[in-house]
Amino acid sequence: MLKTLLDRFQRLNPMLFACMAGLIVIGVAFVYSACSVREDPELRMLYMRHAEVGVAGLAVYLLLAWVNYRTVIRRWGWLVYLACLVLLVLVPLIGEARMGARRWLFGIQPSEPAKLAVVMLLAWLYSRRDAKRGAVMFLLTLVAVGVPAVLILAQPDLGTAMVLVPTVFAMLFTARVAPRIVWSCVLAGAVAAALILGLIYTAEKADLPRERREQLIAMTQLKPHQVRRLQVFLFPDKDLHGSGYNRRQSEIAVGSGGAWGKGYLKGEQYMLGYLPSSVSSNDFIFAVLAEEAGFAGSLTVLLLFLGLLGSGLWVAFRCQNDTGRLFCVGIITLTFSHMFINIAMTIGMMPITGLPLPFISYGRTFMLTMMAAFGIVQSVSIYGRESETRF
Repeated sequence: MLKTLLDRFQRLNPMLFACMAGLIVIGVAFVYSACSVREDPELRMLYMRHAEVGVAGLAVYLLLAWVNYRTVIRRWGWLVYLACLVLLVLVPLIGEARMGARRWLFGIQPSEPAKLAVVMLLAWLYSRRDAKRGAVMFLLTLVAVGVPAVLILAQPDLGTAMVLVPTVFAMLFTARVAPRIVWSCVLAGAVAAALILGLIYTAEKADLPRERREQLIAMTQLKPHQVRRLQVFLFPDKDLHGSGYNRRQSEIAVGSGGAWGKGYLKGEQYMLGYLPSSVSSNDFIFAVLAEEAGFAGSLTVLLLFLGLLGSGLWVAFRCQNDTGRLFCVGIITLTFSHMFINIAMTIGMMPITGLPLPFISYGRTFMLTMMAAFGIVQSVSIYGRESETRF
């Protein structure tokens, strides 16, 4: 038994594990830095919670790596998906409201494991031997993804719902599900996004009567706070003391870090309170890191993410069956989307969204979910090279 266990863990992808561990260590260090100026002693200890979740997540990671991913995805995928749907339904009923949104239930954020559940479900759905990858499968995908997405949007949490889009399309593309329909949807989405940005730009830039501007804004079908975020994205100098405040302070923090940074625990933007403490440890943790560690530290983090994503794709490439391959593609795309959007919004290249930086931003549910996801990726590394038995 022990020999079998050791043989299995010798197949672990060391680069995948090392990059994840490195990002977690960096996360603990900079969550400590970001929270060190908080007055509440409990908030100053958030880095300890981050570290504790990392240790607990390591146990989950190794357990899921040891269990055959085929069992996890094919037998447990549906159960995890249904459990997440139940939790998402309960959130608006008995969930806890924080900062104007109702996203938490019993101390967890159900939208985070729901993303993992969607990837597991689609990996199973597309890899079935009797699966027909045509229009019917595409419609089934819309239903399977649309139900949790609508429940997440109702919280409201647009960022989390939006990150499902590239993840699902990457899996559709990899599985070759209705290619013409998929590319048509991609084109339609790009046109819709351009149209919304065009309406907001025209309403702000053109010399139009107030009623006409309001009509153009209403045509976007966006909520007021979402419109403000897009306005700030298109016009960076707009509302610098309101909706554009966090963005401007984040850009100042990143730019002032220079090549080597100001030094650990010496970041001025959050130390002096310009970058609010409520966001410096989660959504804008990269700004804290860039100010203190500079371009060198930022590049190190990007290289660790590159190693993590590249290792995950290598595991997918070597996998001998569609279930593991599709799951890895989904998780890697999900991780890349979080990383890209978070860093891009920090430096002003994308609108502000509430998406955390994987393994670095503080967030217990998100951290545990991502470690569980990469534990299954490691399981693919261990068992995915074995040809599947056909009955």
